[in-house]
Amino acid sequence: MLTILLCATLMRVAFAATTGLGNDESYAVVTSRVLALSYFDHPPMTWWLVHLSVFLTGSEAPLVVRAPFLVFAALSTVLMYRLTARLFTPWAGVLAALMMACAPVLGVTSASWVLPDGPLIAFLLAGTLVLARVLFEPDAHPAGWLLAGLLGGLAMLSKYHGAFFFIGTFVFLLTSPDHRFWLRRAWPYAGALVALAVFAPVVVWNAQNDFVSLAFQGGRAAAARFQPWMSLVVIGGGALFLTPWIWVGLVGSGWRALRANIRAPRSWLLLCLGCGPILLFPLIAAWSPSKPFFHWAAPGYLMLFPLLGRAMARRWTYHAATRRWAFGSAAFVGVAMGAIMILSLVPTLSAIGAGPPRDPLRELAAWSDLDDQFRQLGLTPDRYPLVVSRIWHEGGKIGYALGDRWPIACIGQDCRGFRFTHMEQGREGADAVVVVSGIPRAEEIAVLASHFARLETVSTFDLRHAGALIGPATILIGHSYHRDGETGGAS
Repeated sequence: MLTILLCATLMRVAFAATTGLGNDESYAVVTSRVLALSYFDHPPMTWWLVHLSVFLTGSEAPLVVRAPFLVFAALSTVLMYRLTARLFTPWAGVLAALMMACAPVLGVTSASWVLPDGPLIAFLLAGTLVLARVLFEPDAHPAGWLLAGLLGGLAMLSKYHGAFFFIGTFVFLLTSPDHRFWLRRAWPYAGALVALAVFAPVVVWNAQNDFVSLAFQGGRAAAARFQPWMSLVVIGGGALFLTPWIWVGLVGSGWRALRANIRAPRSWLLLCLGCGPILLFPLIAAWSPSKPFFHWAAPGYLMLFPLLGRAMARRWTYHAATRRWAFGSAAFVGVAMGAIMILSLVPTLSAIGAGPPRDPLRELAAWSDLDDQFRQLGLTPDRYPLVVSRIWHEGGKIGYALGDRWPIACIGQDCRGFRFTHMEQGREGADAVVVVSGIPRAEEIAVLASHFARLETVSTFDLRHAGALIGPATILIGHSYHRDGETGGAS
């Protein structure tokens, strides 16, 4: 187990140190500069961790802002082992931890990058570990429900997916005859109250901001048109993110647990905790107007890894294919991570030949040329107290490239958390620098110009990363900023 933990952690640290911040990460780092009770996209745990890391180190380097998430990933590996060992056997725990580390969405991206899934996974596993002791060990004190509630509340403070922990627990208590008596005792409800107290900052922030975060996430489940094939797309995408062979193992293990149902309460608990995300998000995709994200169901599959570990442990000594399957999975993820690290540090194939670049790692590129361009043009915060972007992910890239000296505001239809940093307040009438990726179209210029008395283009240049062309970028100067966007012009 120690070998798995050390190897996985070393690979994740190298991966975090060599890959640039993605769109979501840059955006989280920039918006976390303003400390708040909660944030637009998710509950605040990710933003608080980044803010604390930067405060303690004075740096926003990728490895620094990712450090808390690397720690949570190491903790999750240990917790997966402990949970599976408590429910089944220690060897099953070792194999469950190994396979989780080999699943890209859980063992690589959520374990290395600035994403809310990292702390969510750790708190879900910790909460389930406590829950397993309370439910299945006779000498456990019922006050464990309070600790389970605390950990579940921290999961909800990381991502709204944490609610499935409480839904799954309730379903288990309702369906398991040997454990239904807990519904007549006060301890589970006291644990739920602890969770609500932990989650209170999110409720307060949403109440102060017209429940915009809950509306944003809930709006993704709104009915638009029925498209049943999208459910298959989401399931297939989830399988790809987990690797198809691990996904097949997880589904097979879950199916066996379903057939055993309440006759095997330990497996049934995991199934109850995991089935919510696994079933709900493909169903939502069948009618949702929003683009589905394949990793949304990952916290559900997380709960199937102990079942997979148990199935592998039973076959390990006599089934050579199981051993090859495990070692092959580890080799695959190691090679894939190594390839991404190399491609992140050297010019990629997209830099060769004519035509626009199609670099699959383009999102990880830092816009480091932007700061140099600002210096060449003599743009300083003293003269231009505001930098404006047109969309949230560009705001993240711009703000991260320029550093915390420059306040970042957003003008557009999809600004997300930049709407609530209020960087533009008190800057009415000031001049601002506007940065747009690519060559802005006339209608985009019109939207931007409506917030200024006058807008002029001062520079168009190429952004590059590791020798590969990211694309052109345009710098404009907006004179006399108007927040309401009623008047303006362009030149």
